[in-house]
Amino acid sequence: MRRSAKKIDTHIIGLLLMILIALPLAADQLYTVDGKVYDGKFVAFKYSTIFFNVYKFGKFHSSMRFPLYQVWKLEFNDPQNASLVSSFETEANYRKFRRGKRIKKISLPADQRWVNTGIQLQIGQDILFSISGSIQIDDNTKVFQNGKISPKLDARNPMPNQPVGAVIAKIGADGPPFYVGDDRAPFHVSRQGSLFMGINDHDLSDNNGEFSVIIYY
Repeated sequence: MRRSAKKIDTHIIGLLLMILIALPLAADQLYTVDGKVYDGKFVAFKYSTIFFNVYKFGKFHSSMRFPLYQVWKLEFNDPQNASLVSSFETEANYRKFRRGKRIKKISLPADQRWVNTGIQLQIGQDILFSISGSIQIDDNTKVFQNGKISPKLDARNPMPNQPVGAVIAKIGADGPPFYVGDDRAPFHVSRQGSLFMGINDHDLSDNNGEFSVIIYY
């Protein structure tokens, strides 16, 4: 009796394993603008690209990358991921904003106080920045456009309450500075004048490098 029970138990376990293996993986669905639908698993969203593991017959088949402009919508099997849709929608809105805008590319040296972009802004205008690169704010500290948060605020910086080394801007030579950093949202212009860009650092003598800036206006 014990042997037969053991055989039955082993047989049942084997059947359960086969059933579990045969079950399809719970899938997200990605819809492209040309009407295709992919079942799979959302992996990541970066560099305006959706990284997606594609399933076939409920099993992993391949990893694919979809530029955002090719994606119509993304439906998540896991409700916890639903909030990520807002990131795609936001980026899509920024893409729409950039269409038809004038573009100017400038270099923003880390050791220069303010750079006049040559752009004349009007009240009510909307502008958007795209920044890449990194700079050194001293011999040992490398920062990107969002700067470095310091435990102590330095009142000598143009914007003491913002990270040191961050990209900042102002409208007019005497205009108040505003934070640019890694903020991708459009900035609504409330005063008229020339657009200046700079680095949030009072001591530029030990700075090195430059940012590449694209301005949509």
